[in-house]
Amino acid sequence: MHDKRLGDPIAMGLAAFVIAQTMLNLPNAHLVPAQVTLFFLPAILICGGLVYFLACIFSFIRGDSFGLSVNGFYGAFFTSLFLFFYLELKGVLQFGTQANEALGVFLLIWTIVTVPFVVAAFRAQLMFGLLFLFVFLAFLGGTLANLAGVNSAFGGYSGLISAAIGLILMAEGLLKSVQGHAPQAAPSIADLTAHSEA
Repeated sequence: MHDKRLGDPIAMGLAAFVIAQTMLNLPNAHLVPAQVTLFFLPAILICGGLVYFLACIFSFIRGDSFGLSVNGFYGAFFTSLFLFFYLELKGVLQFGTQANEALGVFLLIWTIVTVPFVVAAFRAQLMFGLLFLFVFLAFLGGTLANLAGVNSAFGGYSGLISAAIGLILMAEGLLKSVQGHAPQAAPSIADLTAHSEA
């Protein structure tokens, strides 16, 4: 049972997803040069890692098992992907000519584990299910690009579509959260004068 006294972290988690997923997949879709990924890595770590883990903690406190699993799982993905690139750049991991195979196997595992999330998300809401379906396709596209040499644009555009759906869901969540919280209109001078004379 969700504790209603605590804020719902879904909008925050979706915002983190949208930013990290967009930055990760712009190069994959060939909309920006591949080298831009290095510039995006810090934001991918902070949004896709730290903010996602905060959403995970709040989901745990609220007793939301699905939110806990989603935020924790994909927070782990973005964090480990950042470390994959960072440690390779620093020479700690030295894959050499097998870097694509290593990344492909890494993405294949995330592709497989995403399947139950797709099924569960469709049971919750159609748009949520579509988001996870395109996340699955993004993972699959990345896997095929690295293991079979398929053009990475398929995975890149799938990832960008999932980010667009996430943006819509984030906006819906934010609108729900502000319903009934409209700011009070400032009193007019006439109201203040009438109050002071009373």
